[in-house]
Amino acid sequence: MVDAGELDPWIKLEGPLNFRDLGGYSTISGQRVRPRLVYRADNLALLTATDVTRLEYLGLRTVIDLRSAEEAERLGRFPVDQYSQPVTYTHLSVVEDVVGVRDPSVDDQTYLNSRYQHLMERGSATISSIFHIFAKRESYPLVFHCVAGKDRTGVVAALLLDLLGVPDETIAADYQLTDRATRAWFERMQRTRPEEIISIRQLPQILFSSNPQTILFLLDRIRKSSGSVEEWLMTLGITTGEIRSIRDLLLGVAESV
Repeated sequence: MVDAGELDPWIKLEGPLNFRDLGGYSTISGQRVRPRLVYRADNLALLTATDVTRLEYLGLRTVIDLRSAEEAERLGRFPVDQYSQPVTYTHLSVVEDVVGVRDPSVDDQTYLNSRYQHLMERGSATISSIFHIFAKRESYPLVFHCVAGKDRTGVVAALLLDLLGVPDETIAADYQLTDRATRAWFERMQRTRPEEIISIRQLPQILFSSNPQTILFLLDRIRKSSGSVEEWLMTLGITTGEIRSIRDLLLGVAESV
């Protein structure tokens, strides 16, 4: 599998632990995703004042919050009032319940696969809204995020990278990079809020693992049901013009990156 970590996509921040640049990946056609335009992240309510300054330096214009209404209310939102530049904050909840009810008769991977299918089915209208934003030049640079930056964020990232022509092995490697952030998050929790580790350990542990087979399974299901990610997005109302715009905005020749 391609080592996506070789591109060092990490944007080091004091609060969020999983803020990464999706730029730099090569496509099947020999192009490359343009850097410093689209980012994926975990909970941006954790941004410190120093972090906000860093994002201002990146020129961030759009923040897409994929969390549920309850999560946004409980955990906080992107600090728009601390951001000195014009920025558009958009809350687009993919699903209100990520964990769901675990059927004890199924194994961990089957459980997570079913949650991703649920996310795609129940979150299709939201995913459509996200790709409408991706098609607008004025949206960039942008970041989309959830709580951990793994499931909802991972799915949106995979769909976008597939649409841009990034090969499956690279998409899977990018998804798996969240494991590094998860380990750092557990270490932080052990230091700062050890009393919460017990309750966290009671959740299905597959939720804290970025097995590349999970995202590959999802892409395979889309292709079997719709032909391709592009065709699936078109059933959601994304036009051929918008798809062309996304590719024009985010792809460049390899030599120019």
